[in-house]
Parts: sequence; structure tokens; C-alpha cells
Amino acid sequence: MKLFDLKSVAAGIIIGTFGVTTAFAAAAIQSAVPSGAKVTLDGSPLTLEKPLISVSMEGEQDTSLYAPADELLTKLGYSVQYDSESDTVKLLSNNGASQEHPDSTMDFANNAGQRNIATSGAFLAEDNQTLVLTITSDIQGGTVDLFLLDPDGNEQRISIGSENMTKEIPLKKGTWQYNCSGLFKDGGNVRVVGTVR
Repeated sequence: MKLFDLKSVAAGIIIGTFGVTTAFAAAAIQSAVPSGAKVTLDGSPLTLEKPLISVSMEGEQDTSLYAPADELLTKLGYSVQYDSESDTVKLLSNNGASQEHPDSTMDFANNAGQRNIATSGAFLAEDNQTLVLTITSDIQGGTVDLFLLDPDGNEQRISIGSENMTKEIPLKKGTWQYNCSGLFKDGGNVRVVGTVR
């Protein structure tokens, strides 16, 4: 079994976030093709929407296998955020998402002065649980959309404007995914805290 090295993981994060061309701009690539390789987690299949990529580099005998790290990390329960102002990919473990809200499943906000937000993540739920979303927002000049996907892939959309709100969403057993993004050209701040009860 071939193990991934640190270069592969770092490049995989770049591929998942920015695309193949950015990740290898400085290296001589002989080929980069989608791979049919499968991913398992604790022996169970882990289905990814984006394919693994097999890359052959000039001067290297072995090909390297790169994973779409943003999708992989999201499925493992991390939030993946991209801060365009600092050109930084931020990973946030949902196990200890916030010191302020240690029991939260999701806790994210735009950075001070930042006029956009883009984050995604996943969490596990059981039948008969409820996701309580507490949203504080004073954004101006745009909206933010929060998409929730249930374990069957059914989508719920919550549009966030310049008002505070609380929503309760009934959950069913499985992995729930979320994606939150939006632009607000006239500034403001938005924060979403989600707790499973």
C-alpha cells in the first residue's frame, strides 16, 4: 500500500481549492489524468464527487495520486474556508469549533472588514435531532446563502440578509453538509452558529 507524503497532501489541498493548473504552475507535468482509485474510511467506501488525480512529473518514476482535499476534509467533519484577502485556506475542526460555543456543530463568520464569506463543512446527526441555527447579520449591499444538504442530497436554502434570525431544522441520521457563500459590497458582518440538540 502506497502512503501519501506531505507534498501530496499539500498539493491536494491546493488542487481542491484552486484547481489543477494553479497547483503545478512551477513544476513540469508530464500528465494529469482522473484516476479510478477508490477511497475508503475505516474500511467503508467514501464516495467523492470529484475524482482523484494521477499526476506524472518530469524526472520522477512514480506517479502521485492527489485527492480533492476540500471535499475530503469536509466529509471528515472539517470546515474549509478560503480567505481571499490573505490568500489562505483555513481548516476548522468541528470537534472544537469554537471556544465561545464549544458545543456547536458549525460556527463561522466573515473576517473583520471582509465583504464576502465562503465556507463549507459537514456534521453527523441522528434521527429526531434538531439543528438550531443562530444567525447574526448586519450585512449591507448583498445577501449570503446557506445551503444544507441532508444525507439523501436534498437541499435546503436559507437566505441571510441584514437581520438576525433563529431557525430550527429537523434532522435525520447521517452526514449533513453545508455550504455558505455570499458578497455584501457595502460591508457588515455575518455569523452563523449551529448546534445539534
